[in-house]
Amino acid sequence: MIDPTSIGTALTVLAVITVLVIAFGAALLSDMAMRRREDRAATPPEQAAAQPDEPAAQLPGSLQQTEELAAQAPTGAVSSNGRGPSNL
Repeated sequence: MIDPTSIGTALTVLAVITVLVIAFGAALLSDMAMRRREDRAATPPEQAAAQPDEPAAQLPGSLQQTEELAAQAPTGAVSSNGRGPSNL
């Protein structure tokens, strides 16, 4: 027979774990929101609009060729796996 106190203990442990998961999730969301506000406050909108975009860093020769190949690669449904859509 199952001891009633073991069921109570299991439910208590489950409740504590659930509360901890919810607390850490809320803390994570709060931290992300706070960082977003700090980032927005660090640069006023009118100043951000006035600054020109920084030039992109130059890639080494082999990486630049890879980037060019990736830019020319087909991106359709057939190119992703070599077969056309089944349309079932």
